[in-house]
Amino acid sequence: MDLEGKLKSVPDQPGAYLIKDAGGEVLYVGKARSLRQRLRQHFREDPRGGPWQQAMISHAADFDFIIARSDLEALILEANLIKEHEPRFNVRLADDKSYPYIKITDEKYPRLMLVRDLPTDARPAAGRAIRRGFHDPKRKQVHTARDGKIFGPYADAKAMRRTMRLASQLFGIRSCRKELTGEPVGRPCLNYHIKRCVGPCTGEVSEEEYAGIVRQVELFLQGKSSEVVRQLEEQMRQAAEGLEFEQAAVLRDKIGGLRRVLEDQVMVSVQVRDEDIIAVAAEHDRALVVLMTIRTGKLVSQQQFALLHTADRSEAEIIEAFLTHHYTRAGWAPKLVAVSHDLTDAEGWSATLSELRGSNVEVRRPQRGSKRRLVELAQRNAEVQLMRMTEVRGERRQAALAALSDLAEMLELAQPPQRIECYDISNIQGQYATGSMVVFTGGLSDKDSYRRFRMRQTADKPDDYAMMRETLQRRLRRAQGGDEKFLPLPDLILVDGGKGQLGVAVKALEEVEMDIPVAALAKQEEEIFIPEQPEPVSGEQYPRAQLLLQRIRDEAHRFAIAHHRALRGKAMTKSVLDEIPGIGPRRRQALLKAFPSVVAMSQATVEELAAVPGMNRPAAQNLLRYLTELGG
Repeated sequence: MDLEGKLKSVPDQPGAYLIKDAGGEVLYVGKARSLRQRLRQHFREDPRGGPWQQAMISHAADFDFIIARSDLEALILEANLIKEHEPRFNVRLADDKSYPYIKITDEKYPRLMLVRDLPTDARPAAGRAIRRGFHDPKRKQVHTARDGKIFGPYADAKAMRRTMRLASQLFGIRSCRKELTGEPVGRPCLNYHIKRCVGPCTGEVSEEEYAGIVRQVELFLQGKSSEVVRQLEEQMRQAAEGLEFEQAAVLRDKIGGLRRVLEDQVMVSVQVRDEDIIAVAAEHDRALVVLMTIRTGKLVSQQQFALLHTADRSEAEIIEAFLTHHYTRAGWAPKLVAVSHDLTDAEGWSATLSELRGSNVEVRRPQRGSKRRLVELAQRNAEVQLMRMTEVRGERRQAALAALSDLAEMLELAQPPQRIECYDISNIQGQYATGSMVVFTGGLSDKDSYRRFRMRQTADKPDDYAMMRETLQRRLRRAQGGDEKFLPLPDLILVDGGKGQLGVAVKALEEVEMDIPVAALAKQEEEIFIPEQPEPVSGEQYPRAQLLLQRIRDEAHRFAIAHHRALRGKAMTKSVLDEIPGIGPRRRQALLKAFPSVVAMSQATVEELAAVPGMNRPAAQNLLRYLTELGG
């Protein structure tokens, strides 16, 4: 392909780009304010980038690009493409889950619920490509959607659940799914009896009284606890003057709980504004980012994020990768983002995050004063935590190397196996059959190298031996064909099973003319078999090696079962939805995208089901009625 000719056609506009190898695999995803300039920088003959860039370009054979309307849209496209393709030259978060939100539903008696994917009408117009995350630029933590108010996002899921728990304890807002009209509905639940819910299901709480509670919860979730305290103090004074001492005592306890929350938030800035302090510590292929969240001048949380694929990256590059992952998920940025290292394009980041926020955002490395001291504090925290991670990893590696040495002696291998691959099969009477391959490198799990195989020749045939043979043959032939996803070859192949599965593995290796040591580990007696030995290998003298093999086998089993269950659950969900009148292919697809399972749909309200694109209230009522009858 004539890359030079293709480069000439690249526009001088913002967007995202994908660099690919000769096989079409995406190696790297990036964004640029000028696609033409950035791609020319990548493909020039003598790249001045770091070793990782030179290694990436040495494999590159083609590129694609997507033009964006703005820098923000380019950022969103980059984040979505990284998540979709998982390129091996991109820095990625170790925990790549979406951020959760808290929603107050739009019902007569609203309730609190956790959401991860925002409804379409709650997404910013600036980036329809973004799947989640939006804040109203005028108020940092709330946006009104069609079916309720959204608060968040919460990068720390534990903090989010603690917030929900506090909202229930302090204010008594309900969390149940009952459809309430103001009339008594069944018997009150435990939360009512332990005074964590005011009990709108009893019919004794008016809509106006409950609305007042909801307004206080909204203020609490917006971080205006001080304002809530003032309101409660006034209510307590009025209750005391009216000789309602029991009610005054309840209000006093609420005030005490809120004040304890406020005491936990340390004042770190005289400027009452929102700031994020970001620092990074990196060593070899490991990096740790510390994010200190300051809201209205108070330090409300400190979180740590481990990042992968950081070898040969500068601290500035790691921070920029974190900014992409974090703020596209958060969908909002504070007034100031203070970073521990100088970014190559801090001005461009300021412009992009300003567009995301809807008002001015400053991205900079503070040089003096309290902001510099906060960044240095975050930096020290990152270094200490990375050191602890390194020490733990070092201890684990030493133990793993000792186990590998024992394993080589036990199995009579020429040297300790650096790469061990273990295979397992999961199916029910041949249905949804899955072969799993897990990899342990240096005695530790290497999850980036895990692979799954959907059965082809042996689909719908309940024959574990044939499925194992198909899995191994496909894996080994992919390596023979030069597929880098299946290289290097293992130093030891481990199969889950006894002599039968061992024989299958030996046969598969013979058919592809490869000589790789192989062993089998039987489940029942934990017996270890190797070729040409009728009796199991004695592992009594090698407990560390035995334990390592069991850990690898158990991980392969877990990996296979997890994927098998996902396939089975998805198929069962589709089959159930196919039987419901009014749910066609488009509605079914939209429901499967909005809810993880039929159980989740059955627990949703009519309003939540009707809010799914393509659904309406009659269809939602029919779906819920059918699922309720199905569940008995």
